[in-house]
Amino acid sequence: MSNRILMLGSEESVTTGVGNSTTVGGATLVRVFNSSNSTIVLSVDDPQGISSYSGAGSISIPTNGIEYIEKPTSYNIYSTGGNFKATKVGFTN
Repeated sequence: MSNRILMLGSEESVTTGVGNSTTVGGATLVRVFNSSNSTIVLSVDDPQGISSYSGAGSISIPTNGIEYIEKPTSYNIYSTGGNFKATKVGFTN
């Protein structure tokens, strides 16, 4: 059986740049849509600078691409290269 997506918050538009980092409402799972006209680099970082979570890093997302990012609640996401939309979500059967 395939997973269904639970929407747990409203979609938010996030402007490019580390200064616009967001936890997406303390989400642990985020649906990211690249709404810009170019490939973005999406980064996840530890605001305390510990980076103990093995998934902290970055990925490229092409124009109109959608990715699901798992992260600890306190970790931020941000992009370089363009704006994106982010929604707090969960998966269910």
